[in-house]
Amino acid sequence: MKKILICIFLCSYLAVDAQDSSADSIVKKIKQANLQYSSITSDFVQVKHVSFMNEDVSSNGKFFYNKPDRLLMQYEQPAGDIMLINKDQLVMIAVGKYSKASTRSSSKARTIRSILSSCLQGDVSLIDGVTLSSEETDDGYVVTAQLKKKTRNNVKKVVLTYDKTDLTLSVMRMEESDGSYTVYTLFNKVLNQPIGDEVFKAPSKK
Repeated sequence: MKKILICIFLCSYLAVDAQDSSADSIVKKIKQANLQYSSITSDFVQVKHVSFMNEDVSSNGKFFYNKPDRLLMQYEQPAGDIMLINKDQLVMIAVGKYSKASTRSSSKARTIRSILSSCLQGDVSLIDGVTLSSEETDDGYVVTAQLKKKTRNNVKKVVLTYDKTDLTLSVMRMEESDGSYTVYTLFNKVLNQPIGDEVFKAPSKK
């Protein structure tokens, strides 16, 4: 009986180890492929699900990313909204409300920058305190990053889909502790296109 229990334990351990190795292999493959990309320009669709609301909210616009930490989501619907990350600065305009935070002093802003930058670089392991798993599908690779409680800032899990053709990020789903989630889908991507510094210039508060 003792030998059987030991055998079961070893089999379980090896199965977990193989799974971890598989996830590690896929993450390394994605990271290596993304080393050749310095920028991404695309269209995007955002779907926001709030746990206490009956209907999801959809938005769309243009997406700009310069490695490693400059990003702009310029919304066309609703027009005028933005989310901008420029190094240690996070600026958001939502429904006419302007907010600005520094990643040096705000843990929430720092977490947002860390997650987005890491996922777009294809190096999810850069996110502080995550457990990674992955799977291969017909169209790409799905990487799931489970955040530890102390680093969550309301985000408990990030599920990423990378295109099989170029291994760039196509879909990002950010899940929150209360059951809410946001899904970002990037399409019509253009890689390594120069993006001027003026694109990432923070607007002044009106």
